[in-house]
Amino acid sequence: MTGRYLRTVYEVARKDLLVETRSKQTVNSAFVFSLLVIVVFSFVFGEDVGSREALARGALWIAVVFGGVVGMSHAVALEGQNDAIDGLLLAPVDRSAVYLGKVLSTTVFVTGIGLLSLVFVVVFLEYSFEPAALSTLLSVVPLAALGLSAVGVLLSVLMLHSQLQESLLPVLLIPLVVPVLLAGTALTQPDLSDGMTTAWFRVLLAYDGLMLLAGWMTFEYVVEE
Repeated sequence: MTGRYLRTVYEVARKDLLVETRSKQTVNSAFVFSLLVIVVFSFVFGEDVGSREALARGALWIAVVFGGVVGMSHAVALEGQNDAIDGLLLAPVDRSAVYLGKVLSTTVFVTGIGLLSLVFVVVFLEYSFEPAALSTLLSVVPLAALGLSAVGVLLSVLMLHSQLQESLLPVLLIPLVVPVLLAGTALTQPDLSDGMTTAWFRVLLAYDGLMLLAGWMTFEYVVEE
């Protein structure tokens, strides 16, 4: 990759993060949604689920995935206003760089949701992750966010001009990110063996690589539809 290509990736990601920092609409909606998911888990399942650890892991990853979906749907909807995405695509740059920039900014955003959801789990579910599980989470959450973003950005742009975009995105995205959910919940188990930890990390890395490559290769054709 040339310096100009990497500069385009950086500028697109920087633009998205600056827009969100100033408006805070997407951040607020996603964070509130994640908080509500964990609070509902606390009130509905808190006394009925025997394993507090299983409840915490389930609530955490559901909050991350659905909070990320809500955030992505709002963020891409903003790109559709006043045909902003069309102006971006008219720039004399490689469109795959635009895709990578959006994936980068979305990954940062979803990672933030994941870390804040972790705090919500500790506070509202009164569950403290063991130090080993916590250190693993700090590397699993960004990797999971990358896989979720690689698929989510592509689907969001594909459905940008659809009137059902915000309702269709979760329906299409959730089945595609099942490997992220499985790997995330498995890697946050406190008693997971070293062999299984390595295996699940490989699954997550392979998924991220495949989805990122697929999006990078097809984004130019998706935006032309």
